[in-house]
Amino acid sequence: MINSYRFFQNKECEYFPCHKTENEEEFNCLFCYCPLYREKKCIGNPVWFLNAKGQKMKDCSQCEVIHRPEAYDKVMQQLQRQDEIISLNIGNLREEIWERMAQIASWDQMDKRTHRQHKGMAVSSIGEILERNKYLYRVLILLQPFSGQCVEDGWFSFGNDKMQCQVLSRIDRRQVETGYLYAFHAPEYEVEESKALLTQYYWEIFQIACLDVVREWLREYLQRKHSVYEKRFCSPAFGAGFYGMELSASEKMLQLMDAEKIGVSWDGGKMKPQMSVAGVYLISRKDILSDCRDCANCIGQQTGCAFCCNNPKKMS
Repeated sequence: MINSYRFFQNKECEYFPCHKTENEEEFNCLFCYCPLYREKKCIGNPVWFLNAKGQKMKDCSQCEVIHRPEAYDKVMQQLQRQDEIISLNIGNLREEIWERMAQIASWDQMDKRTHRQHKGMAVSSIGEILERNKYLYRVLILLQPFSGQCVEDGWFSFGNDKMQCQVLSRIDRRQVETGYLYAFHAPEYEVEESKALLTQYYWEIFQIACLDVVREWLREYLQRKHSVYEKRFCSPAFGAGFYGMELSASEKMLQLMDAEKIGVSWDGGKMKPQMSVAGVYLISRKDILSDCRDCANCIGQQTGCAFCCNNPKKMS
């Protein structure tokens, strides 16, 4: 192969080839030292071991992926990724989840006897499921940052992809510093049909409550993350069917994020698993979005409120 910015071979090196290879002519020396060595999830097949200090170390001596002819494109793609995966233990949010479940199920409107019956059934059945399947406590959240310049008048612009969001015409976009795409799904478990209907019902309520509580936790997390030196604000979560964003935006967001890494995909015109969410947060110097119930429930259609109907700056 010819030496270029994608491929380089140095046969004069005393270590050439530094890894076993069946074809020396295609051995790529471009990355003599792997630029992905410090990443836990690289493109190769390293071996992990504990050193004398008990530290986890990476052994790449048997990995030759970085020396393949096509290595350049794969390394560049990996280095350009800025996404973050958060593993959240929802067991630490149980009080907030139970409180949200009570709101969704309207326990406060039940008489005392019915209230006790429903709450007891919910606590015992969901507790049993979680204790038998402790992996359900872990929720993986995918975050992908983007520049505040992607926020335009009425839509988000990501390269050639545009996502309409009417409420962006109402905010002071000069205050926006950055933003995040996010995606995650609620704990997934198939309740046996033989179980009581209340058990099935409250597992679904539990999943919905998890989505709501984790979204609020994520908002607070991002606000803290960006307020180390100066106070910053994190907007409510934008998403398909909220704050003037079209329902079709979910598929675009999942594609932009490569959400399959956390088990969320687009299948048959909907997100899979069913209890999945994807959306956007904005980080700003000032609170750019007042609490407006009409905006929060807006699905971004022309039949929306007077502002959206009369807005001449809609994206065609």
